[in-house]
Amino acid sequence: MEECKWTVLYVEDNQLNMALVHHIFKRNLPSVLLLKAETAELGLQIAREALPDLIILDIGLPGLNGYEALEILQQDQATCHIPVLATSAFAQSSDIEKARKKGFAEYITKPFQVKAFTETVKRLLYGEDLQKI
Repeated sequence: MEECKWTVLYVEDNQLNMALVHHIFKRNLPSVLLLKAETAELGLQIAREALPDLIILDIGLPGLNGYEALEILQQDQATCHIPVLATSAFAQSSDIEKARKKGFAEYITKPFQVKAFTETVKRLLYGEDLQKI
């Protein structure tokens, strides 16, 4: 089994999306450890403890939403450097623009296109050198 070199935190309340992303990572990103949280509150706690290389954050979470969680991450010295990838079913260009203005590194719409999702994660982890994974 390949050693995990990177850590990604996925914050998502939908179990089907969680299972899909788990499968994508297992199949396409085997050198990445995937941590999971079902709420923004738990995600913030895990982010502070694990300091992942990337956070994938659903916008439409119950309780704290993705925008509120991002703001907290950005204000915390321990987590402000971590890139955050937004996910949402909202696919309007205005939704994507709002997310980028708030500080998300990228925005992926649901349902996921597996190849585009995988390449976006790789790019955020490794920059333009997609061969590292």
